[in-house]
Amino acid sequence: MNEDFQTYKQEYDHSLSRVRSFLSSNVRSQTTLRECDRLISQARRCATAMEQIAEESGDAFQIQESKRRVQQELDPLWQEVDRAMKQKSSGDMTGVVNHQNRADLFSGYRAPNMNNDGGDDNDMEMLIRNSEDLLLESQRLCNASEETGAETLGLMGRQREQLQNASDHLAGARASLAQAKDVLKTMTRKALRNKRFLQGVVVVLVIANILVFIADVKKKLGKRKNP
Repeated sequence: MNEDFQTYKQEYDHSLSRVRSFLSSNVRSQTTLRECDRLISQARRCATAMEQIAEESGDAFQIQESKRRVQQELDPLWQEVDRAMKQKSSGDMTGVVNHQNRADLFSGYRAPNMNNDGGDDNDMEMLIRNSEDLLLESQRLCNASEETGAETLGLMGRQREQLQNASDHLAGARASLAQAKDVLKTMTRKALRNKRFLQGVVVVLVIANILVFIADVKKKLGKRKNP
């Protein structure tokens, strides 16, 4: 889950960096403003996903950070983009941003040096360069995801082997238990036979003693009758 949070965090930071790069230029075209609007929406989805992950993990600090990002970072940027798009729609082509707003929006970001001449071409070139950077970043994320997937598959394979070995050991233990159970039954039957045999011997000895005693008594009585 921490890896998912970091992935959304990297995508969020990358989107905000591109938005600030576009907005910090002295010339703003409709193309760059629409791209900024798309990037802010993408960053907002990432912030929402990070907040959901933080809520699932019970991390109160990250929950507050996610809310702070929306309130202090995304909302001011979206308001600036919306204001600039309204200026473009109303025909105001100055594109001037006061210094205080620039400090609040970009927090120390240094704007690239761009001339007013050929502003749309420069914006398009910047958009292409940033798109290439985004593609490279996406490729790196895909490679990292592929490596993570391979590691996960390897781990699952090792766990499968461990489970198979445990199953084999359990089957062997069950077989040993069955053998021990058979041995105990055999020993129980033998002990029962021996017990019955001993009981029979005791009964025979008791009867024999009684017969001997009776014979001895008769013998004594016969001697008394015939002195």
